[in-house]
Amino acid sequence: MRPLGSTLVLLIIGAIGICFFTVQVATIFHVRSTSLSDSDSDSNGYGGDEGIESILSYITSSADANCDKSNTDGGGNVNNNAAAPPQTTTTTLPSAGALPRKASTIRTPKSPNIQPDGYFNGNPIHYKTYTPEFHSSSHCLGDNFGADAWKYRSCHFRNFCFDTSTQSFVLFTSPEQHNLETAMQNAKLTEFTPSFSLNTTVSIGGINFKWGKDHLHMEWFPELRSVEDVKSIGGYYTFSNDAVLLPFHSLAGFNPGHLVWDDFLPIYTILTMFNLLDGEKDLVLMRYKPTFLQWASCDRRWNNAQRKPFCKTMLKKFLPLLGQSLEIMTTQENVNVTWTEEIRNIGATNRSKYVCADNGAAGLGMLTDHGPKLHGWKKKDYEMTQNFGRGGMLYEFRNWMVNNIDIDPFKQISKGPYKIVFNVHSSTTAYRNVHFNEHMRLLKERLGYKYDMDLRAETMSKMSLYEQVDLVSGAAVMVTMCGGGAVTAMFLPKGASLLAFFNEKETGGDTMPRLDWDLLNNLSYLRTHWLPRPQAFPGHEGPREADYEAFVSLIDHELDIISHTD
Repeated sequence: MRPLGSTLVLLIIGAIGICFFTVQVATIFHVRSTSLSDSDSDSNGYGGDEGIESILSYITSSADANCDKSNTDGGGNVNNNAAAPPQTTTTTLPSAGALPRKASTIRTPKSPNIQPDGYFNGNPIHYKTYTPEFHSSSHCLGDNFGADAWKYRSCHFRNFCFDTSTQSFVLFTSPEQHNLETAMQNAKLTEFTPSFSLNTTVSIGGINFKWGKDHLHMEWFPELRSVEDVKSIGGYYTFSNDAVLLPFHSLAGFNPGHLVWDDFLPIYTILTMFNLLDGEKDLVLMRYKPTFLQWASCDRRWNNAQRKPFCKTMLKKFLPLLGQSLEIMTTQENVNVTWTEEIRNIGATNRSKYVCADNGAAGLGMLTDHGPKLHGWKKKDYEMTQNFGRGGMLYEFRNWMVNNIDIDPFKQISKGPYKIVFNVHSSTTAYRNVHFNEHMRLLKERLGYKYDMDLRAETMSKMSLYEQVDLVSGAAVMVTMCGGGAVTAMFLPKGASLLAFFNEKETGGDTMPRLDWDLLNNLSYLRTHWLPRPQAFPGHEGPREADYEAFVSLIDHELDIISHTD
């Protein structure tokens, strides 16, 4: 709730335009209870953007498309007259392990001794004078010494900067780094591969191998500049809180499964890889927009009325799982920099074009749930596993996300009654749009005398994120079709059971598509089972009596295990 002083300020600002007030109210209240009206579905696993689509205006500082609050001009220069954001407090909840601080629309300095000069996408920044100790460095992992090493490489940066004038990510080389890179150019120096070289590249986002050769456009690295550039300016802005700056390209964020498993999971993985989730650091995410627009990516489906659902809608709904919101996450093309009233009054804005974070990271290429293959459409997708041995980390990832939306990640399975959630109509794809009516009827008829069961048929796309996770995190069993709509199953509690149905006749590859099998089969805190023939479709056989008998027996078996588990 806003203090009285902030309310009066808003009333005054409201005379300038009611649009600004609408934005602020939407910003404060959307994180906890955002609902989604469009379907949380995928179409054939990745969706399809066959034609060239127009990219509509990307507006993140507004709750309405008519309220453009961009604070940069066409050249990316900061608008000196932009109002400073209101002072709101970031709430810190009890953590479990290394769980991070909650994100708010506007973050405040943790130290009372630091007075911010302004805000970069809602994160407090202050000016810092250049000192000879300032320079950037990197530490990269995953190199396989091959031509495609950039796909596997992930890097941690120190003093990772953003140039607000050119909209570029920048690293500043020290004289020592320059000498090393020069030495490495010697033709007589062979097979010399230091992990801290800046003469390298990474993949800016997870790789979709349906892109074909177009996936090569994901190769990226920050621009290298001499530290003399900062010295000549006199200094730079730094985040007032310990921050991690992380640019990423969204693989297919219009689909919740791809968003969580191909964007969020790699982000979590790289943060834990370099020990950047210590509970104190603020995560500063920036969605990277490449010049080449990849098929089925967010850059084609951000807010395009011809291609639903939108990436914008999905990110708005699911970003709270990362402790983020759209109001504090922009692309590199429309960063939101504002100045405090005091700094504007003394004319001390724009003292530097650089905003630097103590820590940064990039390189998500092979950290997705599928790695160098597809999600289960091809026979060769089953020849290797990407997530074997990753079960403990996946459980920690699940707990981190659950904690970020104020739900107890260690909630126990409810046993009175046993909650069995049927995820109905989880996809708009015809052969995965299932109601499970007969399955629920048979459970009541054949097991109702034995167990106290609460059978819940829910369409997740009609529920808010909080409602979905709260429901599933206490369930004993979840029954769902595979595909992007099954992502909510990840939030089942430890010891629960997941029944994943697939349609063995569905086309799209050369085998029966047990989509996302690699991840679901390695969620070590769950027992995952796969079942065919969920429902009769035109030209597709429905469940046989043997299927129904096996289904009921499987639920009986799982409830028996759960009933004997403390």
